[in-house]
Amino acid sequence: MLLDLFKNLLGIGVEKITVDELKRKKIPKIDIRDEERYQKGHISGAINIPFKKFDINNPKLKEIDKNREIAVYCIGGISSIKITRILNENGYEKAKSLKGGYAAWKS
Repeated sequence: MLLDLFKNLLGIGVEKITVDELKRKKIPKIDIRDEERYQKGHISGAINIPFKKFDINNPKLKEIDKNREIAVYCIGGISSIKITRILNENGYEKAKSLKGGYAAWKS
C-alpha cells in the first residue's frame, strides 16, 4: 500500500508528456478535474471524466482507440499519474500524464 502511494507520487512506471510536446500533437486529452474546474477552463478538445467518477467503462473513454497516444491531466500532475496507470493497466498503453498538469499548461 505504501509502495503504491510512493509510485503514484513519484510517477514511477508512468510515462509523462510535457506541455510543449502536447502542443505539437493532436491527440485525445482527458481532463480529470471536477466538472466545475473543467467548465471554468480546459485544454481545447479535452473530454472531462472527473477523478472521483472515473470508471474504465465510461462511454466517453470507450470512444478513444486504445492504440492512440492519450494525454491525461489534473490540476498539478499527481492525480493524473494514478488515472494514467489505470489506463495503462487496461490496454491504453500509450496514455501519458501531463507533467505539471493544467497549471503547467496555463503558465
